[in-house]
Amino acid sequence: MSEPDTQAIGPRVRVHALIGRDDHLLLVEHAGHDALPGGDVRAGEPVEQALRRALHDQLGATIAELDFCTVVEHGTGEPSASEIAFLFDVTLTDAGLLTDSAQPHRWANDQELSALQPQAVRDGLSTGTLSAEHPWRAWTP
Repeated sequence: MSEPDTQAIGPRVRVHALIGRDDHLLLVEHAGHDALPGGDVRAGEPVEQALRRALHDQLGATIAELDFCTVVEHGTGEPSASEIAFLFDVTLTDAGLLTDSAQPHRWANDQELSALQPQAVRDGLSTGTLSAEHPWRAWTP
């Protein structure tokens, strides 16, 4: 007797920008944690388009250049839940205009990343292992 087919729920897909300035990384502030700028990829939305939309919505920013960096697969802390995060190196058309954005943000150095979520991205940044040379960081539940 075979088991009934059950609908598998796939991972959540998110996209994030690595935006640097003078050895600092741009972080978006949330209650209790920081995150890289970016957000969810909507159903049917191309990943790069999602990043452009999210940066415009969060920071009022326009992307001048973007280059693929890596993909990080990680757990979310919820049972049987995972996330795939696409990371891109991003240059904005004018990072100086961010002061008027709606989303609180800050420039952080390497020692100020302790509140960065998700942890898998924070760990990759702190160890220097997030790069196009290593484009996939797999998750083991």
